[in-house]
Amino acid sequence: MASNIDLIFISQSEIVNYDGYVKLPLDRVEIYKNLIYPRMVYFKEGFRSHYDIINYLRSGQFWTEATPQSRQKLFSIWNLPGFVGPHIANYLKDFDLNTYIINNFDAEWNILFDVYEKSDPKPVVAISTTFHLNYAEITRLTKLLRAKYPDMSIVLGGAFINGVMYKDDPEPLSKAMKKLGVDYAVHSFNSEVDLKDLLLARKKKESLESVNNLVYRSGTNGQTTFRVTKKVWHNPLINNIPNYWEHLDMPFLNNTIQIRTASGCPFACAFCSYPETAGGHFAMPIETAEEQLQSILRRPNINKIIFLDDTFNVPLRRFKDLCQMFCKYNFEWFSFLRVQYVDEDVVKLMRDSGCRGVYLGVESANDQVLKNMNKKATRADFERGIALLNKYEIAMMVAFVVGFPGETEATIKENQDFVERNGIQFYTLKEFYYMENTSIYRDREKFGLTGMGSSWQHNTMSSMQASEYKMKMFREIKSVFIDPDTSLWYLAYLYDQGFTMKEIADFQQDINKIMLSQMDGVFNDNDPLFVQLAQKLQKFGRNINAMPPRQLALK
Repeated sequence: MASNIDLIFISQSEIVNYDGYVKLPLDRVEIYKNLIYPRMVYFKEGFRSHYDIINYLRSGQFWTEATPQSRQKLFSIWNLPGFVGPHIANYLKDFDLNTYIINNFDAEWNILFDVYEKSDPKPVVAISTTFHLNYAEITRLTKLLRAKYPDMSIVLGGAFINGVMYKDDPEPLSKAMKKLGVDYAVHSFNSEVDLKDLLLARKKKESLESVNNLVYRSGTNGQTTFRVTKKVWHNPLINNIPNYWEHLDMPFLNNTIQIRTASGCPFACAFCSYPETAGGHFAMPIETAEEQLQSILRRPNINKIIFLDDTFNVPLRRFKDLCQMFCKYNFEWFSFLRVQYVDEDVVKLMRDSGCRGVYLGVESANDQVLKNMNKKATRADFERGIALLNKYEIAMMVAFVVGFPGETEATIKENQDFVERNGIQFYTLKEFYYMENTSIYRDREKFGLTGMGSSWQHNTMSSMQASEYKMKMFREIKSVFIDPDTSLWYLAYLYDQGFTMKEIADFQQDINKIMLSQMDGVFNDNDPLFVQLAQKLQKFGRNINAMPPRQLALK
């Protein structure tokens, strides 16, 4: 069967190796408890994610043991439609390049194989590395693809590949490509243009030397070499994007889609590399945002949007204009929010325009730690904004970084007090992660900061102490803890599946209580809390299993 598919785009996959966690021996849990808790629950002879506990108690099936067809109806954060796949497909369609989106490889690999086999000529297969921290997941995916189709043309792109080329040295990337059997790597920060140029050059059988920001396999007679093309900066595609959203083939959608109206960040938090790598802050004109929104809302059933802008409400005048524009349409939305910049009129407008939940990167409730982070905010600023969100019943996920330079036992207690005093329903905790391309790295001598990544120490705390404080906070804070690896998306996805925020808080609190019991050494599959949780999961939710299994549809 012939088709007009030019690109199969793997948008995301199950990047956490839950199979490995299931196999961890219970009798040695003390060794790896900081890795497990409070992220997983031991049940049916293995450590399981919060989603997989829900899956089993609702359907009697774990994700790790299910077929791809079954996984399309089970709960996974990666079944929530990602941003990058639809974004790429929308952009490429303007150049008569057709993309088949694989939203979650681990729930749709059988579909990928069907599309590939029925395509003539064979499409390029792209792997997005947006959420990857190392080569482990890329290795897993490329091995599976190469085992089935040794001659498949594979291209890598996204944030991880961009990070590998951060120092403009192609040698590490070339070595990895050779080992993995990868043909192309597009390493630009905003890589849509370069991916388009690669696909068009291949289609027209033209030289790849004109494709910028590309590392590609070359050579004959068994001699493999890798060529590197010119490095060129691209601003993000914000102002002149096409709007084919209602025409894209996306049967993995339920009611929610993710988009952006801006790229980059005007702030410079000391622990974050994004403002530097993004090259600035680029905002879409309101008229362009409305045209995009109209195209999206013409799709059947789409009535919820997650806005991925890092600073959605900055500048404030633009945010007000966006919210006023949203009021013309019937949809609900979630976003990230700089809560220190809202006032009562803004929060009321947010509610009236459909806002149902926001992610607040508070990071710390201590003013000195906030100053060390260069957050440009105080505890009082956060408290004022959070009070308004509570007044207008907008759900919030409040995130804390544990162990940043300046953190002490006293500042940890301030964070706990902040959660309890301010009526925060959902919160999450994550240890400070130390990276080179951040301002805190440049100030490392000032704070006595040594180590790297998740292993570090400074004048007031070590990474091991931070992990212990995180566990202590989880034990003592009465609000609802959410796994930081899923955070806002956990709420938005379950809301998409028909659960109310009250229901999510209710059954998540049961999961948290089970983890607390297990942290004290009590492991019992017959714990009454499991029975109670199962009853709630069967009762809660207005729209359970709304997403049908995906059908193959080739033009």
